[in-house]
Amino acid sequence: MPDQPVFSDPWWDLRRDGPAEQAQRRALHAQLFSEIAPGHPLHGQPVEVVARSKASDDIVVQTAERWAIVHLTWENAIQTPPWPVTCLHESASDFVRKLPEPG
Repeated sequence: MPDQPVFSDPWWDLRRDGPAEQAQRRALHAQLFSEIAPGHPLHGQPVEVVARSKASDDIVVQTAERWAIVHLTWENAIQTPPWPVTCLHESASDFVRKLPEPG
C-alpha cells in the first residue's frame, strides 16, 4: 500500500499548490476548526487538509500520526462531539482500504 493515498473522483486532491487548492485548504481548515470542540479527537491537533469529496461534505485530513475522514456539518458553530463525525485511521494503508468508493 502507498505511504500517500491517491485520490480519484469524487475526491479532489488538495495537496497540489495551485491557487484553487490553496484556497480550498485554507477555507476547509477554518471550517473544521470552527466546528470542533474540546473532547473531539482532532481538538488541539495540528492537521493538514489533503482532500475533499465533490459528492458529500467529507474532507480528508492528516495529523502527525493519523489519517481521518471528517464529515463537516457546515453549521458555522462549535459542535458537540462526536460532531463533526470523524473516522480515524492509524496508517495510510488502513485509510486507503477504507476510503469510500465512488458512486
